Amino acid sequence: MGKIQILDDLLANQIAAGEVVERPSSIVKELVENAIDAEASRIRIYIEEGGISLIRVSDNGVGMEREDARLAFSRHATSKIKRERDLYSIRTLGFRGEALPSIASVSRVSLTTADNPSGLGVKVQIEGGNFVSMDDVSCSPGTEVIVRDLFYNTPARLKYLKTVNTEISHVADAIGRLALAHPNIAFSLSHNQRELFRTPGDGKLIHVLHALYGKQVASKLVSISGENPDFRISGCMSKPEVTRSSRSYITIILNGRNVRSIPITQSVLRAYGTLLPTGRYPIGVLHVEMDPKLVDVNVHPAKLEVRLSKERECCQLVEHTIKKAFQEQRFVPEVSRVPGEAKMQKTKVVQESLHWEPPASKHSGYSAPKDGSSRVKEMAETPTRTNQAIPPAEPSRLQRDIGGLNIDQDEAIFSPTVSSISQIKKDWRSAPGLLPPEEIPGSSEEEKGEKKKRLPEMMPLSQIHGTYIVAQSADGFYLLDQHAAHERIYYELFSKKMNEENHRQQPLLIPMTIECSPAEAEVVQAYIDYLKQWGLEIEPFGGSTFLVRSYPSWFPQEDAESIIREIVEWLKEQGKVETARLRDAGAKMMSCKAAIKANRHLRQDEMEHLLQQLNECHNPFTCPHGRPIFIHFSTYELEKMFKRVM
Repeated sequence: MGKIQILDDLLANQIAAGEVVERPSSIVKELVENAIDAEASRIRIYIEEGGISLIRVSDNGVGMEREDARLAFSRHATSKIKRERDLYSIRTLGFRGEALPSIASVSRVSLTTADNPSGLGVKVQIEGGNFVSMDDVSCSPGTEVIVRDLFYNTPARLKYLKTVNTEISHVADAIGRLALAHPNIAFSLSHNQRELFRTPGDGKLIHVLHALYGKQVASKLVSISGENPDFRISGCMSKPEVTRSSRSYITIILNGRNVRSIPITQSVLRAYGTLLPTGRYPIGVLHVEMDPKLVDVNVHPAKLEVRLSKERECCQLVEHTIKKAFQEQRFVPEVSRVPGEAKMQKTKVVQESLHWEPPASKHSGYSAPKDGSSRVKEMAETPTRTNQAIPPAEPSRLQRDIGGLNIDQDEAIFSPTVSSISQIKKDWRSAPGLLPPEEIPGSSEEEKGEKKKRLPEMMPLSQIHGTYIVAQSADGFYLLDQHAAHERIYYELFSKKMNEENHRQQPLLIPMTIECSPAEAEVVQAYIDYLKQWGLEIEPFGGSTFLVRSYPSWFPQEDAESIIREIVEWLKEQGKVETARLRDAGAKMMSCKAAIKANRHLRQDEMEHLLQQLNECHNPFTCPHGRPIFIHFSTYELEKMFKRVM
């Protein structure tokens, strides 16, 4: 008997499911694409437990007849292509006929469909690839597919699925991209009885972007459009002030299909050029329309990658179109303000004088003016005898801008984290450098001797380009990266603070609003309790919007929103993480934001205090990201370079 044999249909479908059904989001994507091909104008997606236990996709498109409903679960059964030449002009999203049989082979599927408004339809049930029943039912025109118990008959595949939060984030991301590709279709996505997002389906791309990314992002988008004889480009790209740390927020839509195209993505980034900081990427969606004969969509199992015949011309058009749109814009970012400050400045509130006379007392030492006017203004404008005798010390630039206290003297008086003016003066006197001595990790008297032995005695001499500090030592001299050094100091400070049990919180008079995408919203919802453990109080505010009620008193206030967004993006990419990893990642992000940057010229005393604080760190040799802080030039190397020794 020969060794080669033909696989039966069930086993072949399960093997094909390995390419088509990677996770619940793959199933949702395939079913929604079928609904789009059926000319639906409204598509509803409901899932439970991240899609593992239930996926329901219903639409109002063109339904199927009784014979087609049964035949749709046969392998390679499709209505999209009939002859070989159809492969070279594919205009639909699904065409290979592998989705439904592959999905049915690893789950329990029921399909209910009707192709007429009479209310009479058919329901087909299949479990594990085996036909169960087909009955006549009453239903509205359209199709509804329900998938239950995913991978129930393939436990090895079920074992490697991620957490519910990770799976739902992938589903939300897939539906979001389909909604961007088809703004004329109304999408709604719900998970465990909670609606994640909804699009109006009015054909306006900006409304879909508003539903996905929020008002703040949608208000800072630039519309683009351009064409040549082969391609037509349209879409929206964010201004340079709105960026993310991942290029996954750049969505490429080619003939209504979401694709991954590295050349087109690179052309988008080249169009921005020097407008973007290193490691930051824009948000945007790019629609590319072309003749289907110029593109091959059958080169990837999940049809995520395509091959273009005139790829170079397409990339040139994309780059030229975006540059032309940006030339008409004025990219002047607004000055960062405390959340809500802009609104408060619109109306100037003047406090009226209070006509109040305290009861006469010989011990009070106060006599109200006879005219009844308030003395508040007089007392505020006239310095007291104490203030005249002890003028407040002016803080240094580094203390004022990026110092450890991170507050101005006048602002500190009204801060709820400071108990009294005397405490403020005490804090300023105890903080002659970058951070107060008691805030430096490992600065106790028992540890000082051991820590100082790790670094040689260094005396700062000057700066190079406001970025590197030149410090002399007995064995030569050192070049220090001031940003990396300050980043290490803040990293150990924030790590220490985040591991404390009791956090002193800074309540916000006006809560900070954070608008997220649906996928990011699920991540925030899952980690609200973890974030609250180290003093970051976030609460839902409807849809994908959250309010930040308070944050720790040591939180970098000026960069609070950007730090929170980076933490959310990091959690979305990592999936489920341990509390220790979350704290470490948060400390790294905050230290990078709070540390002094390049081209920041320091005074002599500021450089001395920076070295002093670095000397107290547990690891004063590298920044939190592993970059070196020091470069040492020994005396012998100097003498050798100048030929003093041969």
